[in-house]
Amino acid sequence: MPMPFLSRPATASRKVLLILFGTLFTLGSGLIAWRHNGRVKDLRHEAFARLGGITGTLGAQFDGGRVTRLLGKYDSRGMLISNMQDAWYYVLHNDLQKAAAANGLEEPLRLVAYDRAHNELIIVATSGERPALRDAFAPPSAAAMTAYLRADRIDPERGVWGGEVAAFDVVRDRRGRVTALVHASEPLAGLLATARARLWRDIGLAAALLTLIGAFLLRSVGRIVEREEAAHGRLKKRHEGITDSIAYAGKIQGALVPDARVYAEMFPDHFVLNRPKDTVSGDFHWYHRIGEDACFVAAADCTGHGLPGAMMAAIGCSLLNEIVAMHPHKDPAELLTLLNVRMVSTLHQSGRRMGAGDGMDVALCRIDRKKHELLFAGAFRPLYWMHDGQLSVINGDRKPVGGSQHGDHRTFTVHRVAYHEGDRIYLFSDGYVDQFGGPERKRFMSARFNQMLAENQHLPMAMQADLLERAFLDWKGGNEQVDDVCVLGIAV
Repeated sequence: MPMPFLSRPATASRKVLLILFGTLFTLGSGLIAWRHNGRVKDLRHEAFARLGGITGTLGAQFDGGRVTRLLGKYDSRGMLISNMQDAWYYVLHNDLQKAAAANGLEEPLRLVAYDRAHNELIIVATSGERPALRDAFAPPSAAAMTAYLRADRIDPERGVWGGEVAAFDVVRDRRGRVTALVHASEPLAGLLATARARLWRDIGLAAALLTLIGAFLLRSVGRIVEREEAAHGRLKKRHEGITDSIAYAGKIQGALVPDARVYAEMFPDHFVLNRPKDTVSGDFHWYHRIGEDACFVAAADCTGHGLPGAMMAAIGCSLLNEIVAMHPHKDPAELLTLLNVRMVSTLHQSGRRMGAGDGMDVALCRIDRKKHELLFAGAFRPLYWMHDGQLSVINGDRKPVGGSQHGDHRTFTVHRVAYHEGDRIYLFSDGYVDQFGGPERKRFMSARFNQMLAENQHLPMAMQADLLERAFLDWKGGNEQVDDVCVLGIAV
């Protein structure tokens, strides 16, 4: 026995689909009509540009003095019977003919003058096979051309007159006087026929597409809705689990990475700008105190972002804590060498190809406030040092920590800086300068970042952080954040 209540969902779904199909049909029809009108306008503008380019080029090329001499030499119709009868006419005819052939014009190009004695337009030269010197010329645009010449205008004219699209430009003699017009035209019917052909093509494609979509949806809606609802339920549960996992990973990362307030132990004026692309980050800042007046600070950028990047950051942060605790008196370059060995060993990267690029870029500093000395070593990351109003960029080595693409054993360069009290240093990942945005959707770039630091060096570090964050958000706008961002600034 059939159960009506079981068929109701399917019937309701079909009604919804029919409504959707009708809406799509209405929108599609409106879109096709709008597209057709726009296409007609585009074709007209293309014709204006094409014809105007021809007449503008020829108008600038022709010598108006020849027009005057030709009309003076042949003062009545029918005197010129061959295109080669007169050298001046031959040159004009040849140029018109070449232009018409090169641009595939159906209608001949004409050089037209105004006969004031008979108050009519006359042809001076044409691209046609037969000369038409002094023949009357009465196209649909004749009234506009006559008014144009009577007003001694020199600006180009393009438009639609009667059944043709036409353009004309002036020809002037060496004194600047207008002696003739170059006239080009093509039938409007041809443009409309092209637009109609494309319209019918669009209608056919839309009809076929809507038919296929309608048939597919009407036949398979029950199964699709069932599958989608089941999949949505499974995805929702999975998403909840992933969200919880990411949130817990964020707590773990928060426990590993030093709190931003820890820098205040030695540096009252500092800031940490940390903007993960996702909930957790592959970038991290790091601090380890090794004495009353000495500490290590770092900013690192691990491979990837999100959970993979966060896992790499956890490994990198843990290894840094372990290595520096065991070797507090080694300089940053030696520590990076040890860190690289441990990273390659931990990730089993030695001799492997897959995963060989996993690692991190890091800028590591040892700061001794008693000696006013800073030691720096970098793996693909620089140190920015603001001293006496000048920003100095000290680049690290062009090799990462971790990964086997640069070999298992690699050394780094240590840089020694004697700083003054009040100098400022900046360590950062590349996420800030690599952000796309701005009016042209380009990268922020290091030059703009450097300029901001130089212009705002007199401000307290907390205010600099606010300016940097506001500039980053303004630049990003509605674009997606492309990478994790971490910037550490310290007034040493």
